[in-house]
Amino acid sequence: MFRRQLRRAALAMLVAILAAAGVQLATGAPAAAVRTVYYDASRTGEFRTNFDQAAQIWNSRVSTVRLQPGTPASITIYVDDGWPRAQPTGLGSGRIWMGRTAVNQGDDRNRIAAHELGHILGLPDRRTGLCSDLMSGSSAPVSCRNANPSSAEASRVNSLFAGTLAAPASTTYTWNGGSDIGPTVVGGRPASESYPFMVYVSGCTGTLIKSNWAVTAKHCPTPSSVRVGSVNRTSGGTVVRVTRAVNHPSVDVKLLQLASSVGYAPAPIPSTSGAVGTATRIIGWGQTCAPRGCGSAPAVANELDTSIVADSRCSGINGPYEICTNNTNGNSGACYGDSGGPQVRSVNGVWNLIGATSRAGNNNSTCATGPSIYVDLPSIRSWISTQVGGLPV
Repeated sequence: MFRRQLRRAALAMLVAILAAAGVQLATGAPAAAVRTVYYDASRTGEFRTNFDQAAQIWNSRVSTVRLQPGTPASITIYVDDGWPRAQPTGLGSGRIWMGRTAVNQGDDRNRIAAHELGHILGLPDRRTGLCSDLMSGSSAPVSCRNANPSSAEASRVNSLFAGTLAAPASTTYTWNGGSDIGPTVVGGRPASESYPFMVYVSGCTGTLIKSNWAVTAKHCPTPSSVRVGSVNRTSGGTVVRVTRAVNHPSVDVKLLQLASSVGYAPAPIPSTSGAVGTATRIIGWGQTCAPRGCGSAPAVANELDTSIVADSRCSGINGPYEICTNNTNGNSGACYGDSGGPQVRSVNGVWNLIGATSRAGNNNSTCATGPSIYVDLPSIRSWISTQVGGLPV
């Protein structure tokens, strides 16, 4: 009996010593399985190495998940000229954009990459301003070069993948220094494509319809210049002077003639917009929240997949010349700043322009509480073509 007690005491002491040294002995409880998460960084251009390094950083800090390049990938990573952002679709899955805007202002590439991967691993932004916190993101000084998660951040990821913490709800996170950017098109997501036809019109949105012509809403002020070809309203694309504006005599449409042609592909206007139920997408730089005046427009345009609904759902609609567009899920749609922006539908894999944002379809100053009204551009295609000297085929 006494010898057994001595052996137990000695074993307990050994376990304590090894635990203090960071070594764990196997016990009767099974160890948590390590989950392998594959990522695809083949679309990240000059930032491919940064994501590979960021994955290795996470692999060295956590034990319940391992990031590995390969297919089928549950994380797809892109690069564009906007702000870096992450769109988790589940724990360990989602999309990342390595936006050059943050890199151009001096933020560390590896820190950005590790931070965005942290979102896919279940971590929200914590804008503490501390360089030691990876998830403080851009709230830390631009001089911060820390790309390593803190012990608390690593521990949380371990707990999430071990199943001892509930995975957070999916949302979209962006790098730039304010609060998390919500959708510009309320309820949407950051632009998933480059959309070369996008035109920023000084507080409104527009669409390139010919190499030297754009369309927007008549109620928008006529700007001295526009930015064409970038989903970021502050960078990229081409800034070109506006020489003339032509207003439609009856509907909320304005054409802007550009001082010179640009090299971006315009959006074709088809002969018809489509029947009720047609799937469409709206894109714009509008307000990020629903009540009027609740926030400013973010840098990167957002998109929302929606559809055409019956005219009866929109109050005061001019049926032959306007489109009633669904407020998806009852709380998503166009908002202030999206005016004039494109409503597109896919035709043989090409985005065709069918609408320009006009106004709310329920006379409510709070966005997305009802369907939105878009001018039906195919219905005035012949007028547009005459004004611009012929639309592209």
